[in-house]
Amino acid sequence: MNYKLLMEARGAYSEGLNIIDLVGKKYPNQRSLAIEVAYDLQAGSYMKDFYASEETHKAYTNEGGDLLQRHISDDSTILNVGAGELLTISLMLDRVSIKPKKVFNLEISWSRINVGRKFWNEIHNNSIDMQPFVADMLEIPLPSNSVDLITSSHALEPNGVQLDKIISELFRVSRDKCVLFEPHYENCTTEAQVRMDKLGYIKNVEKIVNKFGGKVEDIIPVSNSLNPMNPTSCFVIKVPIKNTGHRSADFFTIPGTDNHLEHKGGAFYSMDTGLAFPILDDIPILKMQTSILASKY
Repeated sequence: MNYKLLMEARGAYSEGLNIIDLVGKKYPNQRSLAIEVAYDLQAGSYMKDFYASEETHKAYTNEGGDLLQRHISDDSTILNVGAGELLTISLMLDRVSIKPKKVFNLEISWSRINVGRKFWNEIHNNSIDMQPFVADMLEIPLPSNSVDLITSSHALEPNGVQLDKIISELFRVSRDKCVLFEPHYENCTTEAQVRMDKLGYIKNVEKIVNKFGGKVEDIIPVSNSLNPMNPTSCFVIKVPIKNTGHRSADFFTIPGTDNHLEHKGGAFYSMDTGLAFPILDDIPILKMQTSILASKY
């Protein structure tokens, strides 16, 4: 991570400036870096916002939980991408009557998911097997065809320029469906669309899903969206039919591949490549940028 960039971003954040724009101008081809820096600096703010308007947030998560429940069984393995501070997924799964077998929570910012662990534990404790980890949606450290359901809540939102790559990677990992709660550009007012274009938000979801062989089975507008200028819809997506068999999500992989990682000491390690991925306070950091070449580990 660039030290000077971080110090500049911290100063800009204290002045209320848009960090994604700031980092994006310096590193125009590194959208994930811009998002990571911005979200890390914001860690804890979503929790404060929740407690300031708890009733409004719960109306959204209750509605989302009811929609998500249609696709969950007690044998489901779920991957929640862009998990943030675990507020939304914690409350949605608290709403459902059938609990999944396991939940993986992927977040690009270590600070955010670390903040969220306490909230998750207060609600679910050990009632649901949950694994948090730091990774990029562009390179998910899980085997192909290894999870039943992928979900999100405004996590794909700022990734308009790389939505193609994200959808392709979600399709690699999921073996059944993606149920994504994301902005619905085509269902917005012109004013809202102008705002979303300026912020680089996603659009043309159905077109991109079709491009990679998937099918949007339903688009359900969420009536309790948190921001009228950024309305949420539930995109129910069937992933492409694959010829390869199902795999178990019982191990991590080198991000974006099926190359097995072994839990060894304070790291996840690849015997084939010699790459080690650190673990910080029981949270694996599974990004290629943070890997360490340690062939003699």
